[in-house]
Amino acid sequence: MAHSQKHMYEMVDALVSAGNGFRPRPPGLGSDPFWLTAGNPVCYLDASIDFAVAKTVPGQPVDLVVDEDNDLIFCKLCWTAIQGPTHRVETVWNHPR
Repeated sequence: MAHSQKHMYEMVDALVSAGNGFRPRPPGLGSDPFWLTAGNPVCYLDASIDFAVAKTVPGQPVDLVVDEDNDLIFCKLCWTAIQGPTHRVETVWNHPR
């Protein structure tokens, strides 16, 4: 992974503060909101992403894909994703690297 997903933690904190929670985690993964799925860090939320909140988080990279139709925020720099429960996995691969 060329870039760190650290810049995405502030976004997750803002979404959780606004009422989102996390989907149940597989056992043994600790408390980090991101875990590796298909080699990429993903944060799974238990409610749809509040995109109005997400858009207010300062300092996000220009390579951030905000896909409201697919319940997804995705960084093309570090391949880190925040997914709501209505996200369809197959569509993430349509985003250019």
